[in-house]
Amino acid sequence: MCLLFEIMKEPKQRIWLEISVVVPAELSDAVANFFVETTGHGVKCEDVEPHPEGTLLVKVTGYLAPEQAETGLIKKIYAYLASLEELYPEHEFKLEHQPLPEEEWETAWQVYFKPIKVGKRLVIKPSWEAYVPEPEDIVIEIDPGRAFGTGHHPSTYLILETLEEIFEKELLKDPTMLDVGTGTGILAIAAAKLGAREVIAIDIDPEAAEVARENVLRNHLHDKVFVSTTPVWEIFSGFDLICANISAYELELMAEKLTELLNSKGFILLSGFLKEEAPKLKEKYLSLGLKLYAEKIDREFKEWTMLAFQKT
Repeated sequence: MCLLFEIMKEPKQRIWLEISVVVPAELSDAVANFFVETTGHGVKCEDVEPHPEGTLLVKVTGYLAPEQAETGLIKKIYAYLASLEELYPEHEFKLEHQPLPEEEWETAWQVYFKPIKVGKRLVIKPSWEAYVPEPEDIVIEIDPGRAFGTGHHPSTYLILETLEEIFEKELLKDPTMLDVGTGTGILAIAAAKLGAREVIAIDIDPEAAEVARENVLRNHLHDKVFVSTTPVWEIFSGFDLICANISAYELELMAEKLTELLNSKGFILLSGFLKEEAPKLKEKYLSLGLKLYAEKIDREFKEWTMLAFQKT
């Protein structure tokens, strides 16, 4: 009976979906970037035996979280590969997939996560990689664990670039910031390093919040960045800057609350949605009296969008 009780208490193992496709070598970077931008997770690339005709081939492998595997993302990946097949009819872009226990996923993709520069000065560095910074670099060290946010995904880097611009132009002085859906804490940490006086980072996922706390400590910002699982509805103080990299549905649901929390002349940066979802969100936030400051679309695929508003 005791043994049965222990088995029943044991948490259910999260299973990821590992997806892979063999592509001509000249397409490997494009496919790898598409996987990263679509899933928000890393990928790995491996050379495979040459095609009988001598074509160099590369196997590109990506990962879908359990909750992502149940969405329409996989259909988007199939559609992308089908479009490549039209351009390269001599090659079959066959998507293979298999389940992957979470503990194996945690190390499988790290090969791809390398230091990257975002904007003019921000450098995102994984905790396991060495990096020698230039004098002007602002280095953010991240270990994503099981949370979202490495700087590779357009929804993240579009906000990072806009944050850097706001601080560079000195549009706010010693601002306070609220980061909604902080994930790894990357946006909160970037804001603190750029000059925010205090940052409140929230995420309803306790696991993500724990990852964010660890990254805050890793970047020596425990006196400026405070992480919690407090829902946004239970926050009442005002902020000069608000970032929210979450779904379009959540951003629409939170519109009145986020606008209420934004101080006069403050900025709110929204991302995590596709360009076809942007018009409805823009209309919603403009109707609340905000002014559009910037609208940006990812450079490569022209799909992911960032909207920035100011409260005048």
